[in-house]
Amino acid sequence: MWEFSLLRLNQLGYFEQLKPEDPNTTDRHLDEKNGTVDLTLKVHEKGKNTIGLQGGVSGLAGAFVGINYSTNNFLGLGETLSVQASLGAYQRDLVFGFSEPYLFDRPIQAGFNVYTRKTNYNQARQYAILTGQSSSLPNAYLQNLQNYSQSSTGFTLSLSYPLRHSLKRFGISYSLDRSSLVAVSAASKLLFDNLNFSGVTGPNALNGIVTSKITPSFTMNTLDAAYAPHHGKSLFVGAEIAGLGGTVNTFRPIIQYKQFFPVQKRRNAVGYNVQSSFITGYGGVVAPPFERAYLGGENDLRGFDIRTVSPIAYLPSVQTVQLRNGDGTFVPANKYYPAILNSAGTACVANCYNIPIPYSQLVTPGGDFALNGNLEYRYTIAGPVAVAPFVDMGTVAILRTSQLQINPVQYQNLLSTYFGCPYLTSAYACDPNFATRGNTLGISQYLKPVPGTNWVPRMSTGLELQVMLPVINAPFRIYYAYNAMRLNSTAKAPIAITRAMFPGTVPIPCPTNEGAGNYTYCLTKDSLSSSYTLLEPRKTFRFTVATTF
Repeated sequence: MWEFSLLRLNQLGYFEQLKPEDPNTTDRHLDEKNGTVDLTLKVHEKGKNTIGLQGGVSGLAGAFVGINYSTNNFLGLGETLSVQASLGAYQRDLVFGFSEPYLFDRPIQAGFNVYTRKTNYNQARQYAILTGQSSSLPNAYLQNLQNYSQSSTGFTLSLSYPLRHSLKRFGISYSLDRSSLVAVSAASKLLFDNLNFSGVTGPNALNGIVTSKITPSFTMNTLDAAYAPHHGKSLFVGAEIAGLGGTVNTFRPIIQYKQFFPVQKRRNAVGYNVQSSFITGYGGVVAPPFERAYLGGENDLRGFDIRTVSPIAYLPSVQTVQLRNGDGTFVPANKYYPAILNSAGTACVANCYNIPIPYSQLVTPGGDFALNGNLEYRYTIAGPVAVAPFVDMGTVAILRTSQLQINPVQYQNLLSTYFGCPYLTSAYACDPNFATRGNTLGISQYLKPVPGTNWVPRMSTGLELQVMLPVINAPFRIYYAYNAMRLNSTAKAPIAITRAMFPGTVPIPCPTNEGAGNYTYCLTKDSLSSSYTLLEPRKTFRFTVATTF
């Protein structure tokens, strides 16, 4: 019971480490008659205020700087008060939280936090990071890449209650989040309008995304310290259930397990962490794209950038290409196959200088399943300074392609589109027996991952310097990571752009500027149907104020 009490005190993180075998930590008074003993424990309170400074360059946040403040023994009653602010070129975070460990004189832990976030996601910048290829592309091409901003505001309420005389705890939380998306590029509007997360209400699919969810959970924690433990294990099992009002219906089970083993007379420690989650929609509604699973960053896979680990998929759409001469100038209207009029004077065949072309847009839709693990050997150099060789490994996968489907309206539009130039006989007749309207294509309603990008394991290994800064009472880390396993493949559009979609009967190998049909075909194929090398970075050097596990 004595050791159990000290373990619970050490988990609070309020005091310097307490050891059961230290004879100087207590005053004892033995009552032999009643068979009891009174123990007076002498403690040294750690700095209860934590000030964290963070900054750097991230692929998601750009250049950023942040500060967070928390006190883990507010007014000496055990409450925790925290404030966090992070400002970056592409991301903004403001969070305020408070927790009470002993509500109504009972061991009920309660808390809340309120937040507002804004993220600008620019796929042209992410694409350059992912592929190593320049994003200095024409404006028309940049419009085919993801570029949007997401604003979220919400709050979370939580309660938990321990099982008697144990380190196990049941909890439940409720959160309400309202998000809006502003599309900067045409492709972003296409992605969010076309994916079938039809539970969204409001003027369009980019507004009014309200997530109301509860999260029941079970935890067990025998770790011997709140920070840098040397012994014990921790288990979290929970499930996020969204659909209690709002516009999102999702179910996400989550499990995390970590354990530490002391080595070299408890001076050092070996620890590992395993975490997995799965998300799916229900009731005919799929999860919003931004709720799907991603990995990357100092919290899971240290060698990869934040939210860049994801399967790759193609989203089919329609692009209209204007016919160009070999010198790059646009072909004047009615030069190639002018509009054919029926007896009523209405055009029955479109002009060939505006050509509908199938375009498969490269997107990173995230997965519905994520699994990652971390392994560290923490070697204490002196006092609060330690080094830790580490290995991080994980994967993100798409299990249910039915959760990535084009909404019915957009899908029917794709099926009814006639791609390519109209085919006309020399009679230029409007009779459908002599004049057709191009060709329809059998396009799948479901987004399928690009071969070689689903279930691809990633692994980072490296060395980390960990320092508990005494003034601000926060862990500071500098690490170098080498990505031993990374995405390295080539993506090719599944729907081919063919020479037959363009006017002219004499195809010439690309590149060429001979003939408007040949030149426009080569130009279109190069810009909208090229192969992409998907190559993630080999190494990363970064500093942060946080812990991976």
